[in-house]
Amino acid sequence: MAKIWQIIKYEYTRHVFEKRFLFSLLSLPLMVILIVIVVVAMAFFTVDTAPIGFVDRPGFLSDAAPPGFKGNLFDPAIEFIAYPDTSQAQAALKTKSIQAYYVIPESFPEEREIALYFLKAPSEEAQNQFSLWIRQNLETFTAMDPLILDRLQNGSVFTMEALDGSREMRQDQWYLMLFPVVAGITFIIVVLTSGGYLLQAVVEEKENRTMEIVITSVTPAQLMVGKIIGNISVGLTLMAVWLFFSMIGLSIAGQFWPILRTISIPGEMFVIMALLFLPAFVMVAAMMSTIGAIMTEMREAQQISGIFSLLFTIPFYAMSTIMTNPNSTLAIILSYFPPSAPITVLLRMGLTTVPTWQIALNILILVIFAVLSVWLAGRAFRLGMLQYGKRLSLKDLFSKQEAA
Repeated sequence: MAKIWQIIKYEYTRHVFEKRFLFSLLSLPLMVILIVIVVVAMAFFTVDTAPIGFVDRPGFLSDAAPPGFKGNLFDPAIEFIAYPDTSQAQAALKTKSIQAYYVIPESFPEEREIALYFLKAPSEEAQNQFSLWIRQNLETFTAMDPLILDRLQNGSVFTMEALDGSREMRQDQWYLMLFPVVAGITFIIVVLTSGGYLLQAVVEEKENRTMEIVITSVTPAQLMVGKIIGNISVGLTLMAVWLFFSMIGLSIAGQFWPILRTISIPGEMFVIMALLFLPAFVMVAAMMSTIGAIMTEMREAQQISGIFSLLFTIPFYAMSTIMTNPNSTLAIILSYFPPSAPITVLLRMGLTTVPTWQIALNILILVIFAVLSVWLAGRAFRLGMLQYGKRLSLKDLFSKQEAA
């Protein structure tokens, strides 16, 4: 065990302190910071903070409390100015003292049609603030059913459900569909990055015959297990750092966009994601080791690994079908196909209720393939050591005889 730990430590430190890895590690945080700077700059130069006027013919807002909206950098609080008649409001609009003005009719709130006049349409956020102010004062102005009043003040939440019960999603749970997509893209980037490190390490050590020296101190199985775990740790480090900065980014963004505060990913989805991703990590690492062991040149190994990597992106090509019918035959087949299983299952979970037995079976299949991949990597490594400079064929790899 001590020897395996030494190999894990060597493989981990060897890649983590490389400039290439540090660039990959910091790419997401730097991109988030750049996006924030651009958005802040756009908000600063494009948001119109000029007041909005209103003509209140029925006196609806005469005794109203001032708007309680505090505002922020991206959605600043707008001042609302009352005018006795439309002529004065129109004169203020022409001189650009205000950016727009509302006219509340005398029949309000029996008839809820409020006219908006402007030279340039005010921002949607500014219009929402005025609408919110109106809704906040409905209770004091009219006797209305509390349930109806609550719906007017807080809005309605729609739930879309298929007739056969295969799909169900609430209007405010949009993030359940977005989360699997983001997690899948992150998974592909991290897996292929760490797998590429392992592929490069195996091919280089095979070419310069470093393995032949190392193998005098450890067994082939110990060396391969150490390499796989070490490179998986590199991928998990990358994912952990990205997750940490993503949570910080969401926390900061939530101060400006309240809708982000409503995001609540179910805990079981994180658990299932971990159970799907971990064996997939092992499978990819082992397959990259196998490719590196049977190839003699780095260019050939990269070509084969590139074709293998495409298998993980299949769910994104079939996303329209999965979203339309997450329980279709294609979606279920992709759920059982090991390379596409982790992302497909998460996509289906974001759209429908996946039976527990299907999730358990998918995880079991991934674990079985991970174990088989590790076994195949060890066998390819042993045969590659015996046939230096010669590319292994599939016949040699699965032959019962390991040495002539």
